[in-house]
Amino acid sequence: MSNTESNTKKPILKQSISLSEKSEYIFDDISTAQSAFLTLPVVIQPALEQAKRVVLIANNPAVTTTQLEMLIQPDDVLVLFNHFIHDDFFASHQLASSLPKLLFFRQIGDSKLHFGLPPRSNHISVMEQMREVAPLGVLTSNQPYQFPTLADDPSPNDDPITAQRILDIPSNMQKLWSSPIYHSVLSEHHKQSITKSLLTIHTLPIFIRQHLHQVFYCIG
Repeated sequence: MSNTESNTKKPILKQSISLSEKSEYIFDDISTAQSAFLTLPVVIQPALEQAKRVVLIANNPAVTTTQLEMLIQPDDVLVLFNHFIHDDFFASHQLASSLPKLLFFRQIGDSKLHFGLPPRSNHISVMEQMREVAPLGVLTSNQPYQFPTLADDPSPNDDPITAQRILDIPSNMQKLWSSPIYHSVLSEHHKQSITKSLLTIHTLPIFIRQHLHQVFYCIG
């Protein structure tokens, strides 16, 4: 992509839309919506119940901290993905740091690794700062965090190691990964029931919205 194209690509703020009338499934099952909500880490559930908006922030480099500062509100819950953008902003900005956050990390293929977590590029030190200020929940896809090593990486050349990278979860962060209060798993495999197959990172916000009647926004 040329610089011109990159500069003209603007971040998007949009309210999440209702399901298409042509959708294969109608999400009117209250128990399914409640189950989706209970899939989330316990620590983030009260924050979601009290929030006026849930804001999903995509890893779009066109989104600036200035724009985020203008868009986020005191009653938001933020959802960040993988090796999320503007980590210092979310950890140190007066408003952004005070907001409850749900972090989602997608599994890398069928490996033990997740994008955004050691030994891949990560913001573990920033997550520690976040946890000290506001509720922080972690959602991993398909499996709990496996504490993988460099030897478990199926494609290490995709993410060359730097001197600054944290390769292991620090001992003071172990609790975050061992307790359902802070960490839960969202299966993205589609081999079980229809209900379970519908619960992916793409449909989870729809179910939560149905359960809590929240407004969802996507930035990026």
